Amino acid sequence: MDKSRLLAFNNDKLLVLEKVGNKRKYSLAGGIKKKKETDYESLIRETSEEIGVQLKKEELTYFISRKGSNKDNVEIMKHYFVSTLMIDDIKILEDHKFKAASWVYWYDALDYLDKDDRFVVKLYFGQFNKKVN
Repeated sequence: MDKSRLLAFNNDKLLVLEKVGNKRKYSLAGGIKKKKETDYESLIRETSEEIGVQLKKEELTYFISRKGSNKDNVEIMKHYFVSTLMIDDIKILEDHKFKAASWVYWYDALDYLDKDDRFVVKLYFGQFNKKVN
């Protein structure tokens, strides 16, 4: 199974989708790739379906892919793409999955992301904080 995920940043803020439920959990926009889609096409479609944002391939930069598995031991490849566009006019279109979309300081979002998304967000921001001797 392949998934594409959007790392949308506005300075130090990350666009997160708050999942429906009693416990606070965040997700990144994106989802499962269909058979004949590229990773880019999957992300563009999923972002449009979830939050009504129309991305273009040239507005996205590939960042990293991570292999993992879900609770049923199904192998999942997650492909992460970065956008630094100022995305506004965000609407939750899949309200059975998400209750809100917010720009949150990336370090405040970490505790509420799944382990793969948390790792990638930390990795992304870590590349700007390396000390030079």
